[in-house]
Order: sequence, then C-alpha cells, then structure tokens
Amino acid sequence: MMDEKRLQELIDQYTNVYLFATKKLERLLVEKAMPLSLEQFGILRVLHIRGQTTAGEIARESDVHKSAVTTKIARLEKLGFVRRTSDPEDRRSRVIALTDEGSEAFETCRRAVTSFITPFFEKLSEEELETFLRVYSKLNTMLEEDQR
Repeated sequence: MMDEKRLQELIDQYTNVYLFATKKLERLLVEKAMPLSLEQFGILRVLHIRGQTTAGEIARESDVHKSAVTTKIARLEKLGFVRRTSDPEDRRSRVIALTDEGSEAFETCRRAVTSFITPFFEKLSEEELETFLRVYSKLNTMLEEDQR
C-alpha cells in the first residue's frame, strides 16, 4: 500500500489533470470542432451503438439524470436528429431512435472529434496511448461496479 503523502500527491495531480486539462479539452472541442454539445453527441452516440432505446437507458448509459436527458432529447427532436415513438412492447413507454439526419450529425461529430484529438494523440507513443486508455477504462469499470 502506498503511503498517505504519496497518495495525496497523486490525487492532487489527478485533480489538476482532470479539472484543468480534461475540462479545457472538452471546452475546446465544443468551441472549435463540434456542431453539438458533448451531451447531445453522447445521446446520439448511445443511439448509434444501441439502436432505438428508452430515455431511461440513455440516461443510464450516459450517466445523466433522466430529466436532463429528456430535455436534451426534446432539443435533438426539434433539430430532426431523433424521433420518439410508442414502444411496441409497452404503449405507456416511448422509444427514441436516430433519424437519418441524426446519423449524419453523429458521423459529423465523430469526424470532428477525430480531427480534433488526432494531433494530441500523435504526440504520444502507442504504448502511452494504450496505457492511458487502459487506466481510463479501468477507472470507468471501477466506477460502474461501485454504483451497483
């Protein structure tokens, strides 16, 4: 086990990286590259991966409160990117699906993310990238397990 002082140093470093570098990257990505907010892109991404699903599933998948997701879905519906229909298995429930325009918007955002992130990733070695992504994936898994 790591001593308390060293652990605190690493936590401070993580906080600095997360609060400043990650937030700055997110802000720059939206300001300079993305035509939608990260939250809207996240919803389109969930629908792209899962196909049609409920607002509750989108909320769980994107770790956003259901009421916030419902508001964002309404905005995406006004833009013509998603459509809400009655769930054929439960008429009281609604399912959300990507429209063709929504699929195009998702692909546009994905290309924007790729174009924006590529220059940063190209400055790292493949080993550094794999380590970075492995650690982030591990943290994500631990967070998901902790919420169960």
